[in-house]
Amino acid sequence: ALPISSPRVRFMKLGVTEEGRDQIVIAIADEAVLRDLDKHKAELAALGDPRKTTEAQAKALIQTARPIYWITSGIHSPETGGPEMLIELAYRLAVEDTPFIKNIRDNCITFITPVVEVDGREKIVDNYYYGKKTGKQKPPSMYWGKYVQHDNNRDGMGQYLKLTQNITAGMLEWHPTVMHDLHEAQSYLYVSTGTGPYN
Repeated sequence: ALPISSPRVRFMKLGVTEEGRDQIVIAIADEAVLRDLDKHKAELAALGDPRKTTEAQAKALIQTARPIYWITSGIHSPETGGPEMLIELAYRLAVEDTPFIKNIRDNCITFITPVVEVDGREKIVDNYYYGKKTGKQKPPSMYWGKYVQHDNNRDGMGQYLKLTQNITAGMLEWHPTVMHDLHEAQSYLYVSTGTGPYN
């Protein structure tokens, strides 16, 4: 609904999962910035390849290229806080006109993938509504995606899962300046240093 109602939002498909669902990303920025999205994409690609870009060229590109801040969530399907929060964040970035939000839209391109593991998300949602509707205990979620549970976020080394392949292809295509993946522990969204979680 956001890209239909706002010129500050662009909807793109990253790819399709093992179970045939679309993985998506939305880009949010000022209208003029979004009109030049391909230019910024090319500039970020040039900045990311010192074999082709001289130091002088890089210094010039830094003045015009808009950084991409890509935030993802929902790689673990039972972690439902991140996807809900990112839907709210996308809305606020698209419609709010405070100086703080306007500054973000003018100077940065925000990519949002609210749910990485879309196959598992549907299973978790179905389970929730089954329990709510029947009053019965919800069955355990043996698999979130196709034959995978928790370690879908550790698939980066093997690249066996479509969800990983699609995100990797997006990274290589767009060269985001920051990739930020939200996880959840207990009731916290957290940053993990290996000893956390920390709120």
